[in-house]
Amino acid sequence: MNRISGNLRKAKLRLMKDPELRKLLVRSGWDEIVLDLDGDGSADVCFSDESGDGNIDTIAIDLTGDGEFNLYLHDADGNGIPDTVLWADDGSEELELLAFGSGVERELIDIGTRIRRILIAEEFLNEEFNISLTDLSAYMKEHLAELIDEVNRMVNAEGIDKVYYFLDNVGTYYLSTVDTTGGTPVPRVRPFGTILLYDGKLYIQTGKVKDVSKQIAANPQAELCAFQDGVWLRLAGELVNDDNIEVKRAMLEKMPELKAMYSAEDDNTQVLYFKNATATFSSFTSEPEVIKF
Repeated sequence: MNRISGNLRKAKLRLMKDPELRKLLVRSGWDEIVLDLDGDGSADVCFSDESGDGNIDTIAIDLTGDGEFNLYLHDADGNGIPDTVLWADDGSEELELLAFGSGVERELIDIGTRIRRILIAEEFLNEEFNISLTDLSAYMKEHLAELIDEVNRMVNAEGIDKVYYFLDNVGTYYLSTVDTTGGTPVPRVRPFGTILLYDGKLYIQTGKVKDVSKQIAANPQAELCAFQDGVWLRLAGELVNDDNIEVKRAMLEKMPELKAMYSAEDDNTQVLYFKNATATFSSFTSEPEVIKF
């Protein structure tokens, strides 16, 4: 349900490429992923995208183990914090338990904090339904430990790590280059989605047959721009070609959907890293933050 790492498409790709995770998959639809975490043949948790924007906004959990989803956490406004927590009595009627959302500070993006907030309902649930949220807490700790660590790393990231996480979570950014084939320099801009942090360098990927590769070869000065949650990033610098096959493999492993078009061993796949780069985070509510690497 967290927008930082809740992209449904990315989650599906990760499930499909990892044999151990794939064993947990019950079904995967256009807007949902259903998992059987304990291997008993019935669904335990469903991550779904009710808004249709590609981000997980609802988690349904079978808290009592009877094969029916009965606890729903829904993030209506997309700020990464549950707006409502619903308990489905007998798998049918839904009762609103708690309301979160617009009045909650952004620092509650930390999943651990949100779990503690949800556990405030413990006494009410025990009195009204004779159930405990201890199981939910245990589930979060056991199955989302890696996700919690990932979110904490992103929230506390600095320097080049902060730039990488921002671009990785945005998904699509726009890269500008200079086209000099006609004699007069002309700016060219196109959407990109490849990004990798490897050995302390920030890489993008393209194909050598593409015009963008030829433009970078002629003039390596480039700039990209991305926007998310009221913050925009401009990253300018020199793009340097790197023929290291291990970097190419790492890029394709991170983004396996590219394997249908590229191979680390072919003559077309190209990875380039930013050198002498200046990244500027800007918004209407705070002073610009400049990071150089």
